[in-house]
Amino acid sequence: MTTVNSRVFSANPIHYFNLALKESVAVKRGNTIIRLMPEPQAENLSPSGDPYWADLRNIQALRDYDKRKAEGKVKFTRLTPELQKELLGL
Repeated sequence: MTTVNSRVFSANPIHYFNLALKESVAVKRGNTIIRLMPEPQAENLSPSGDPYWADLRNIQALRDYDKRKAEGKVKFTRLTPELQKELLGL
């Protein structure tokens, strides 16, 4: 793990960003330590550029849902006009 102060980091941030891809890097600023942690970025699957699809957590949640659905753990209820009126209190 490499630890640098904010002055050293500010002098050459690109070096420390690249280093963070290989090892753990922490920047000390006063009494606070900030860790640089790279995360993989998903390709944005939305043609409109909707940021929802760029977040890997959202894509994983959908994959988990599909898996549960395939295992029969998801219960479906068809929303008929009668049920819709009942649920809306109409």
